[in-house]
Amino acid sequence: MDLDRTMKRLARDLAYRTPLRDRLGVRYSYRFTPAQLAYLCDCLSATRDVPGCVVEAGCSVGSTTLFLSHHLDAEEIEKTYFAVDTFSGFRDEDLEVELRTRGKHPEYYRGRFTQNDQRWFDHAMTRAGITRVRSVAADVGGFDYATLGPVSFALIDVVFYRPVKRALPGIWEALSPGGMIVVDDFHEDDSGAMSGAGQAYREFVAERGLELRRVNREYGLLVKERVEARVARVA
Repeated sequence: MDLDRTMKRLARDLAYRTPLRDRLGVRYSYRFTPAQLAYLCDCLSATRDVPGCVVEAGCSVGSTTLFLSHHLDAEEIEKTYFAVDTFSGFRDEDLEVELRTRGKHPEYYRGRFTQNDQRWFDHAMTRAGITRVRSVAADVGGFDYATLGPVSFALIDVVFYRPVKRALPGIWEALSPGGMIVVDDFHEDDSGAMSGAGQAYREFVAERGLELRRVNREYGLLVKERVEARVARVA
């Protein structure tokens, strides 16, 4: 064991003498701020007793998946966690809608997240000791969320209009009463280049007559009302 630790230390010391040193050491690997991650954890805790699974639509390499799964483990919340992603980057159709229909220029995202693989994602979960996560290779906007059973909490983390617009109805229908959906990238208006998710959220809320709620700086929140809450409100 001592020899093993010594060899690992030598290997690291050698790596630090090469350009690999920029890849080593502690790095913050999340797109979300600590406060935003904490809010997602609060949502998971708040929906502990709501029947159904957890869904992350758009998971990339799985940093947020890993973080939230550890929270579920720590809080002893026994739910299956489905991570839905193409695992090959954004679809051309989604980029074209941004460019030709919405008049945006999402070139920054063209080609991003293509260096991903479902096998790598699954291996990362296994290596971290996470057993609740099930990866699903699919178009976020075209997937049938009803096949997952009821949903208690969903995070939609896809920046473009088309996949969010198409995913919201299916996830909402699968959502249990008392369940929550968080849509990332919901900004104050839809004028920015990366405002597609926010526009899709605004339209969905308007179409369903739901409450528009912007929380934690850039999350759009949806909460499915329980039957007893509706009865009490009418009474």
